[in-house]
Amino acid sequence: MNESKPVSHWYVLVIAGQSNAQGFGEALPLREDMQPSPRIQQLGRYRGMRPDGVYEDRWNKIVDASHQLDDLKDMRFSNLRGNPELSRSGTVGPGVFIARRLLPFLPEDAGILLMPQAHGGAGMSYGDPGRYTPAEQCGPLDQPGASIGRSVCNYPGAADSNANGAMAWAGADAPLYLDLRDRTRFALQANSANRLLGFVWIQGESDAHAGDPHASEHGVNFAAMVDRLGSELADRESQFLGRNWTEVAWINVLATHWWDEALPAHREVIEGYRQLAAQRPSQMHLLDLRFGEDGRPTQTNRDHFHDPAAADYPTEVSPPLTDGRTCEPEMIHIHISSGAYRGEVSQRIADALRRLCLPVA
Repeated sequence: MNESKPVSHWYVLVIAGQSNAQGFGEALPLREDMQPSPRIQQLGRYRGMRPDGVYEDRWNKIVDASHQLDDLKDMRFSNLRGNPELSRSGTVGPGVFIARRLLPFLPEDAGILLMPQAHGGAGMSYGDPGRYTPAEQCGPLDQPGASIGRSVCNYPGAADSNANGAMAWAGADAPLYLDLRDRTRFALQANSANRLLGFVWIQGESDAHAGDPHASEHGVNFAAMVDRLGSELADRESQFLGRNWTEVAWINVLATHWWDEALPAHREVIEGYRQLAAQRPSQMHLLDLRFGEDGRPTQTNRDHFHDPAAADYPTEVSPPLTDGRTCEPEMIHIHISSGAYRGEVSQRIADALRRLCLPVA
């Protein structure tokens, strides 16, 4: 890719939802895939003292994008083996890989600004809404926006803990929604030449698991959120592709074959997205990634992750592991693997965005 020209403006790509949008892949990508690019950045989030005692202020700053973005649950300190390298801890998400596949189709002086807005385990209506703190009310040690969660597991010198933070999207005053709205506005206001590329939305597992009324109301709640966001960002419509909110693409992803339409609650959530895709063809696009193009189930952590507690754990692993166990062993099949993010999953999401949104020069 050509990175010789300085970036003059950004195409903002929002990645939102829950764990498979955040990325709970448990093996690192190849080292060459982790090299930072000046044309692929993220809108940072974290402010305050980290679990290792280091102060940071990344709030709404354009910073390097890595395998683990600044989502609403901080997974950087999830580390089973006590690996001291923070850059090799955490879990792997889809953002950088999608951006790398889109970059060749953008003008040479443009970049992709990833906006990570996902929180593992969050539901649409199921879950604790948490709190929202406007940035102007925060001191230098306070985290602005929605209350973040944090997973700390066996990181050297840091006490193990697990906090959830804001865990529900539905409602006009839901902290997750307010965070999404305000950060999207910030990214667009920062430069009038910036453009809203689209949304990658992976959501619904928690509402389906909780059952009714969360499952049956999921589609209505999601559509209301999208419409509310468009209304509240209407003053930025000149920065939407097509200059119309109804043409800003939402790629609504069914993530793994854990989704089973034989289960009534799963089927209710899936049908909600199918109906929206039929009703709003220029805006809503259902992308079923439960199975690959070869018909085989999409690779999950069950297939890709090697348990470091096992007797046959190798000294050297390729690709190397972060050891960031994200859930109980019997549930590791619900998360897309880092290998799938690096490969077909990011390719198919990028293809959908490119087909719907590009060329945008």
